[in-house]
Amino acid sequence: MIRVMNRMLLIVFLIALVAIAGCTTVQDVVMDATQEDDSLVDADPVKIVMFIDYPIGGKDAYIAWVSSVASTLQAPEEVKRIRSYDNVDQTMSPNRLVEFEFDSFLDSATYLNRPEISDVLLEIPNQTSNADAHIYNERSYYEKTDESDYPIKFISLIDFPLGGKDAYLAWVSSISSTLVDPPQVKAISSYDNYYGESPHRLFTIEFSSQEDADTYEALEEVQAIEDELDDRAGSWSSHTFELRSDYINE
Repeated sequence: MIRVMNRMLLIVFLIALVAIAGCTTVQDVVMDATQEDDSLVDADPVKIVMFIDYPIGGKDAYIAWVSSVASTLQAPEEVKRIRSYDNVDQTMSPNRLVEFEFDSFLDSATYLNRPEISDVLLEIPNQTSNADAHIYNERSYYEKTDESDYPIKFISLIDFPLGGKDAYLAWVSSISSTLVDPPQVKAISSYDNYYGESPHRLFTIEFSSQEDADTYEALEEVQAIEDELDDRAGSWSSHTFELRSDYINE
């Protein structure tokens, strides 16, 4: 019974992501979800990440809508934390980053199975010009994971080279201390896409200020790693985001 319930929650979750991202058909997703794979309901922490573009000239209207639904999204006990960010360069897509954090995949599926939550999420495409959603599970290569509301967040979206994931992870292990050690870094984490789709990996670094972020970015050893990433990854892109207060009780 528990196994059947878990699979039903998984199907609901995937349908919700399809509705948000609009990237595949519900039929295909449900067929994939019914495969025998108990790893999809493990107890590892997961993060639902949404990349959003504001409607042209409609950012204020979108933020007003978010204010009207924020308490609904935060109320369920399953969601550990929600945070939203604006791209420091508002001419770049995605304009906005939203992160939902859960202790397990099952918690995330239970959360999305709530009618009031699915109603809000299904409205997102009507409030934005573009929205894309992914689910990631946290990895443990990096040691600085202090949880706080740091104002600046670097994110890198990385695709593993074809057949080269193991080599990439070995390289990451060899340079992780170089990325972690600088005093400007307050928190650093990496995540793998739960379903192995693109982008395969989400990498985040948090800072207390834009000045600290700029200082870190200018370090020779960091620039050398970024240059090498061009050869180690299949492809990658990066953005700098600034924390908003949409989901922070001030």
